[in-house]
Amino acid sequence: MFSRLLKSMLAFDAFPKVDAGYQRRSTHGGLVTTLVSIFLWLLISSEFRDYLRVSQAYEFLVDQNINHGLQINVDVTVNTPCLVLTVDLLDIAGERVHVASELELVPAKFEVRTAHRVGEMVDGPLDVHQMVKDAAWKQNGLFPDEAVHENELSACRIFGTFEVNKVTGNLHITAVGHGYGFGFIHIDHEVMNFTHRIDEFSFGTHYPRLVNPLDNSVEISHMHSEMFSYYMSVVPTTYIDNNGRVLLTNQYSVTDYSREIKTDIGQTGIPGIFFKYEIEPISVRITETRPSFEKFLVRLCGIVGGIWVTAGFLFRIGDSIWTILKGGNHHGIILGPHGVQTGYYSETSYEKPNSD
Repeated sequence: MFSRLLKSMLAFDAFPKVDAGYQRRSTHGGLVTTLVSIFLWLLISSEFRDYLRVSQAYEFLVDQNINHGLQINVDVTVNTPCLVLTVDLLDIAGERVHVASELELVPAKFEVRTAHRVGEMVDGPLDVHQMVKDAAWKQNGLFPDEAVHENELSACRIFGTFEVNKVTGNLHITAVGHGYGFGFIHIDHEVMNFTHRIDEFSFGTHYPRLVNPLDNSVEISHMHSEMFSYYMSVVPTTYIDNNGRVLLTNQYSVTDYSREIKTDIGQTGIPGIFFKYEIEPISVRITETRPSFEKFLVRLCGIVGGIWVTAGFLFRIGDSIWTILKGGNHHGIILGPHGVQTGYYSETSYEKPNSD
């Protein structure tokens, strides 16, 4: 019983073969095979590139984070001595905070270095996997110190982190006696120079290697009474790479504006640097996706098999039409049970194969 079943299984063949003696090769058949092979190679290469390519899926959600606080990380160098600067914050709730006491203000040398104007830096393609990897990198100290000579310390480096209410606010760096700062000393305009370089400005947990729109930017002041304003929209953002690792942070868009305050003609304003931020009520979830290997394999098999079967079918139809138009005989083979050839035929005759 078992041997009979085994013989039946061995006799079953879903892929009948044609003996070489019954096959007829032609020049145009070889040409079609070459063209189909080239076309298949292009499709396979394209499919392989799609499999290796990583895409991002964006989801916009209502921000359900109930945290009432938000961390701000700053590292700004202003070309004005520290003694005449003050850093303060005023939020929409009416709370005023003298954040200079929470930050480090140290004398420094002002240099442009590799900084650029805001908006001049061209962003590359988003790489969520690299962002999550960079976020995991740690360094000793949040903002490393700089070694400079004492006679070169004509500027002030303001750096550190501080906590604010998670509402719209305005962080401003002004001269003592100007603006909303605490103090009763009025600094002469000739002392002020709000040329500045921003090395870091971010919201939330500080990730040293993540680049934000204001990072490594510079603005040059050509007048003593100049006002620089940055308007930022902060969006809570979640990054998920293709390995399932999650990064919670905040991204923001920014526009900048500057103008000279001419008090002699009645213009109003406060010389300084103003960071005006607004917390958006939505959050963004960016998920990195890549097709699975199983899906890639199924698509690849479908492409190869489908193209070969379709090309063979179309070739046989075209060959038959061409033979009929030429007035010749159309040859073929006859298959018996289990794919065994019992003979071959033309339009005018039938002949059985030789038994030997």
